[in-house]
Amino acid sequence: MDFLKWLRRASAESPASAPGADEENTTILPGRPVRSVDLGAIEAIEAHMRWKARLESRLFGNRQQPLQADRIFRDNLSTLGRWLYGPGSERFGTLETFADLRRYNAEFHRHAGQAVMAFNAGRREEAIRMVTSGDYVRASSRIRQTLARLFAEVEERSRQADSSA
Repeated sequence: MDFLKWLRRASAESPASAPGADEENTTILPGRPVRSVDLGAIEAIEAHMRWKARLESRLFGNRQQPLQADRIFRDNLSTLGRWLYGPGSERFGTLETFADLRRYNAEFHRHAGQAVMAFNAGRREEAIRMVTSGDYVRASSRIRQTLARLFAEVEERSRQADSSA
């Protein structure tokens, strides 16, 4: 089975995120209630990509309003972060791959927060450079790769358990 088919199947078997749970990003747009969400493989990757896209659109946009760097630094406020510290931790918290994923998500938010701090200090071009290359991009890529690895590992363990039962 190819990877995309596997992701779709794994996602269909996992509980979906709450409707509208990721429509607004509580990290960038405060004041929205933070809810726990459960994500499948595709939803988790998509949630990360939507968060990243919203942040970058704010940095690349024409608005010069400061962003809340202290909230961007927090790795538990985005949809993926809420999953990592809630249902994901409950389901996968004992796996080393899951610990890697939490570490990479924290690293990503650290780099995102540094870009926002540069943006807020009037160094917009530097902030844009930070989110288009370097550590931020690598951390985002590691998140996507580790999510795929996590769900593949869980799928394999489930398959092994089914065959030994």
